[in-house]
Amino acid sequence: MANHSLSLSLSQMFLALGDPTRRAIVDRLAGGSASVKELAAPFRMALPSFMKHLGVLERCGLVRSRKEGRVRLCELAPEPMRLAEDWLEQQRQVWEARTDRLARYVETLYAKEALAMSDNALNPKLDLEISRLLRAPRALVWKAWSDPAHLKEWWCPKPWTTEVRTFDFRTGGDFHTFMRGPAGNETEESDNPAVFLEVTPMSRIVLTTSLGSGWRPQETWLPMTAFITMSDEGSGTRYVARALHRDEAMRKQHEEMGFFDGWGTVMTQLDEYALSLK
Repeated sequence: MANHSLSLSLSQMFLALGDPTRRAIVDRLAGGSASVKELAAPFRMALPSFMKHLGVLERCGLVRSRKEGRVRLCELAPEPMRLAEDWLEQQRQVWEARTDRLARYVETLYAKEALAMSDNALNPKLDLEISRLLRAPRALVWKAWSDPAHLKEWWCPKPWTTEVRTFDFRTGGDFHTFMRGPAGNETEESDNPAVFLEVTPMSRIVLTTSLGSGWRPQETWLPMTAFITMSDEGSGTRYVARALHRDEAMRKQHEEMGFFDGWGTVMTQLDEYALSLK
């Protein structure tokens, strides 16, 4: 019953304070007691209407009044305000506890991500990696990555061009690019269906060519998993691209095809294009 009475008292008090006129009365009385005439003076309403507001505050216990001669004086009653303060403090503690749990959860996610990165440490026999400090800030680099209209402008070394056929930029989404050389014949075409394994905004992109639409395994001319990470460094962006291969022969083939020159050129194009997005 006590909790029910407290809940009822709080409900009546918050309902009373939901009206701006009644809140103004409470604000005035916070500075000290005042007569009904003094309280009513700032409001453009008939006295009977004003008295209805005052009656609501009295019934919920926020205001009490007394007669002194022919003058009716009003003052705040501190007890209901303390009830409200206690209730709000309880709510603050609840939300702070939830915030603390959220912070711990985020810290756990970061720890898992760091562990995942350590688990995917560079294997010189199987992996190829380029790290480059880009001049463009990370927000612009991400912008150039996250919109297919931007991505096609820098995705492959020029004068080759890119057609973005599918771009579902989310974890598990399809990613399909088709690249053509300047001659425009079949010998200068590269079809690259893939899947995003992870998209962590402003931080990391993982994609694989070993899976196609619907995550179905597929035959591809270059099976690999690519890790793209970006982080702030000075006024620019530390951009790291790593290609993971299934065996040493595939890694060697990719390197001999021009991995460092090709991916390095693309990074330069990405940096220049991202800077143009300012």
